Amino acid sequence: GWVVGEKKERESKMIAQAVAGFITAMDSLRLNMNAVDQIQPLVTDILTTLNKLDVVRPDFEGKVKLKTWLATLNQMRASDMLSDDQVRQLLMDLDNSYNAFHNMLD
Repeated sequence: GWVVGEKKERESKMIAQAVAGFITAMDSLRLNMNAVDQIQPLVTDILTTLNKLDVVRPDFEGKVKLKTWLATLNQMRASDMLSDDQVRQLLMDLDNSYNAFHNMLD
């Protein structure tokens, strides 16, 4: 039984990590941290955590959206700034992904 317990515990930690990642990314954007080198690592962290979670299917909408954002960010220079439109869209996508993630866990 301890293997199951350990797996559950590890999963709980990763879920908490994903939640923290979403919140950190959204807070950063709200605090006008909109340079690529500030945002890209945060999006990467969320995706990395989501990829480790078995409960998150590969076609999970939030994962798909974040992969698209990561591709966009990876084509930009570190010093590039996201436009107000991009920030607004990324915030909405993060928020929707976060809510979908939450609902998936219920």
